Amino acid sequence: MLCLDIAWLTGTAFLARDPSDLAPDWPPQPDRIFSALVASWGLGGEDPAERAALEWLESQEPPRLHLSEQAHPRQTVKVYVPPNDPKGVTVLPANRKRQDRTFPALALDPGARVHLSLLWDTEAPEKHRPALDALARRTSHMGHSASLVRAMFRDGDALPDGLLVSRRAPYRGRLAELEALYRRHMAGAANARPRPATRRGTPPAAPTSPRPFATDSAQWVVFEHAGGARPDLRAQAGLAEALRLALMEAWTQANRTPAPAWISGHESDGAPARDPHLAVVPMANLGWDHSDGRLIGLALVPPASETSAWAAPGPAAFERRRAFRQAVARLGEVEPDGRAILTLAPQGGGAWRWRLAPATSGLRSLDPARYLGRAAMWASATPVLLDRHLKSAEPPERSAEAEDMIRAACARVGLPDPAAVTLTKHAAVAGAPPARPAGGNPSWTGWARRKSFGGRALVHARLAFDAAVTGPVLLGAGRFRGLGLFLPMREGQA
Repeated sequence: MLCLDIAWLTGTAFLARDPSDLAPDWPPQPDRIFSALVASWGLGGEDPAERAALEWLESQEPPRLHLSEQAHPRQTVKVYVPPNDPKGVTVLPANRKRQDRTFPALALDPGARVHLSLLWDTEAPEKHRPALDALARRTSHMGHSASLVRAMFRDGDALPDGLLVSRRAPYRGRLAELEALYRRHMAGAANARPRPATRRGTPPAAPTSPRPFATDSAQWVVFEHAGGARPDLRAQAGLAEALRLALMEAWTQANRTPAPAWISGHESDGAPARDPHLAVVPMANLGWDHSDGRLIGLALVPPASETSAWAAPGPAAFERRRAFRQAVARLGEVEPDGRAILTLAPQGGGAWRWRLAPATSGLRSLDPARYLGRAAMWASATPVLLDRHLKSAEPPERSAEAEDMIRAACARVGLPDPAAVTLTKHAAVAGAPPARPAGGNPSWTGWARRKSFGGRALVHARLAFDAAVTGPVLLGAGRFRGLGLFLPMREGQA
C-alpha cells in the first residue's frame, strides 16, 4: 500500500474552494495534491522520469483519505489588498485601489508529524519510487503559498479506521490537461484555469445497521384535509403530537391495553423509548414547480422493526398487525357518509380545528412514494432540529459543528456518511418555509416548538452521498414529529 503523508508546518492551512465560498477546502482532495506535485515537477525542470511517475499515479484508483489530526476552521474575514497596476500606469501607494479578498483557513496542531494521509491500494513500482520521493521532497506548499507543508511517500501495511472517500481525484490524462492549460495561460489566456476533477473514489459498502422507518408505502397510513381551518406547515410539531395522543387513546379503546412504546415513544416507566418509534410526518404541497407549502395531510410512519414483525409467519404477527389496524379504525367519528373524521385541536393551536380523513383523493402530494425514492441527493422539506445546542459562537465554527451533528444524525439512522453537507436558512425544496423567521419578524412566524425542543437550532440541509440511498430520510431530534423530512432531488436540481 502506497501512502503519502502531509503535515502543515505552521499549523495553518489556507485552502479555498472558490472565491465565493468562505469555508476552507478540508480535507484537500487528491486532485489538489496531485496538482501540487505537478507544480513541483514543472519547477524542477520537467524530468522525464518524474513525468512517468506522475502518469502512473494519475492512472491508479482514487486514494482514500485519513485525517490524523482534528482541524478547526478559523473565522474568515475580508482583507482588502491592492491589485496589480495596469501596464504603464504608476500610482502612489496611498492612492492604489483595494479589492476585498478572503483566505479561508484551518488551525492544525503545528507539532503533529502528519495531518493528512492519502492511501492507494497498490504498491509503487521500483522504477517510479525515486521520482515520487523527489517530487514529495520538493513540494513546499499545498493550497495558498503560505500553507507550507512537509510531504513524504511511504509504504503502509494496515488500513486505519475512519477512512474518507475521494471526491475529486486525478484521472488518466490529467497531467497533459494541466500542461496544456499552463501553456495557454503563459501565452496570455487569462481564463485558462484548471477545473476541479470530477472523479470519485469507490463508495463504502452499504451500512449494516437497519433503517429505522418503514420503506414500503403500503405501511404508511395517510390522512388528508377534510374540513376546518387548514393549519400552517410550521405547526407540524404540535399537529404530530396531537395525532400521536389521539392514536394512543384509540389504541386503548380498541385493544383495552396502553399503547406500546413504538407508538407512544415512551417506555412503561415514562422514560424515552430505547428503540425507534412511530413518526408523524406532514404531507404538503412541496417540491413541485409552483408549490405553495400548503399542508394537505399527515401520515403515520411505523418503525421498520414493527413492520418486520407484522410480516413474520404465525398468529402472533397477525394479531400484532390487527391491533394497529383496530386503533387506526377507532380514530375519529364516523360521518353519515361512512367516513371516519378525526378532529385535531393541538394545545396552543389557537381556535382552529382541523378535520382529517383517510386519504382517498389521489393527490400526488399525499403519495408516500415521493419520500421513498432512491437518490444520491436529498434536500430537507422541513428543517432539521439539531440534536444538541451549538457551543461555538463564531459562524464558521458553528457551521462546522452543525455539519458534524448532521453527519452523526445520518449514521444514527443507518445512512452512509454524506460526501457533502450544505446547511442553509432557506430550503432547496420549492414551497418549504425557511428554517427561521426573517429578520424583524415576530417569533410566532417561525416553526412551532415543543417544550422538549428547547432553544436548539433549526437548519435546512442538502445531502450528497457517494451512492444513491433509499428513503425515507428523517433526521434530527424532531424526526418523530415530522421535522427533518427530506425529499430526493433529481439530477441537476439546485
